[in-house]
Amino acid sequence: MINHLYFFIMIFEFYSKSLNKRFANLYESGDEMKKLLSILLVLVFLFNFTSCKKKSGENKEEGKKIKVAIMYPEEQIGSVYKDIVDEYKKLNKDVEVELVMDFSDESKINDSVTKGNYDIIAVKRSQLIELAKSGLIEDLSDFSEKNELNKKLYPINLAYGKYNSKIYGIGDLPLTVEWFYNKGIFEKYGLKEPKTLKDLTNISQKLNSKDIIPISVGAMDRWTLDLLFGSISCQTTGIQELTESYGADKDSFVNIPGIDEAFNVYEKLVKSSIKKNSIDINFMQSVDDFVKGKAAILPALSATKEIIDSKKSSGFDYGVFESPISFTNVPVSKISASGGQILVIPSKSTNKEEAEKLMNFIFSDEAQKLLVEKGYISPVISSNKGETSISKTIMSHIEMTDDNSGMLIDNLSLKMSDALGIVLSDMIEGRVKSNEAWNRVLKITFQK
Repeated sequence: MINHLYFFIMIFEFYSKSLNKRFANLYESGDEMKKLLSILLVLVFLFNFTSCKKKSGENKEEGKKIKVAIMYPEEQIGSVYKDIVDEYKKLNKDVEVELVMDFSDESKINDSVTKGNYDIIAVKRSQLIELAKSGLIEDLSDFSEKNELNKKLYPINLAYGKYNSKIYGIGDLPLTVEWFYNKGIFEKYGLKEPKTLKDLTNISQKLNSKDIIPISVGAMDRWTLDLLFGSISCQTTGIQELTESYGADKDSFVNIPGIDEAFNVYEKLVKSSIKKNSIDINFMQSVDDFVKGKAAILPALSATKEIIDSKKSSGFDYGVFESPISFTNVPVSKISASGGQILVIPSKSTNKEEAEKLMNFIFSDEAQKLLVEKGYISPVISSNKGETSISKTIMSHIEMTDDNSGMLIDNLSLKMSDALGIVLSDMIEGRVKSNEAWNRVLKITFQK
């Protein structure tokens, strides 16, 4: 494209030659008014001409470029995003989309959001809270309402992008904490799915008498304990109280409602159902113990189904508890769940309108069918099929989610999450009691 200034000079030189001849007689006459008028006419003509050319150039639609960064590597869900982007480009030939995968380094993400390097970028739940508080990401509440996402998506996928009653992002992969169980063992010993903590401890008592591990937990990976504890605390405490205190000082966390009750329930579960040697095995070993029939129950993320299926023998029959176990009489929320990575639009993006169009396409049935075809559960309710009984049960649990269902591990600072894991592990070994557990977590978190 020709530079506007260079173009103006060329036009001026071309027309000045003919205009000089046209107004030569006026200049020679000495009529000052006519000379002034002629000069003004030339300038007006040139101004109008170049203005028209500029407007013409502005109206011509140029190709747009959107830059997107996600956390997933290509060999996982990244390949699905690649397919979604390709479909979008087919429908919008004037738009170029640059997709960067495996972009998960937190410091790089924060730096990119601050600088506006990407128009859509994936963040973790804890990052979203910090970025929303800092005003570095767009408020997508109007976007969500306009596209009726509250009707299309599972509650947890919107809840994961929500902070202070505003929607700043959208979670793209619903996950729940499920209780997988060995159907063969339950049938052999006449056990029924537990409905309450008392039911679960009674089942564990019978299993202990048969030298079967009641609940398999790879406590060497302390995040497994955070997940287990979160399935309890979502019922006693919910997540909003903790989210509101995120980043605050110690005093803001001292009186979190229901947190002591959660530790009390966890202590009862540990004493009745979890072996002390669980601290010596990791998560993958806990899955092995489950598929080999050494353990009857495995609390884990819903996505663990894929690992179980890859490891189990052909005759192994398992399921997930159909109803969430009630750990308290009046649960704040029934299910602990995650929304996956959260897609946000940085405030410094220069392509916000186009970014919203792409975001809307990502959460369309057309795009989400690509995710479902690869065996994942879509955040768009209508896109899912639920071909197996386990998948149907998991989907029913995702529908039960709400703003208090967020996984505890995703809504705590890294330091507090680590401290929680240490204390939960110490409780298995009997070093910390339930009535001192939360104070111990806070002491480790805020020690200088």
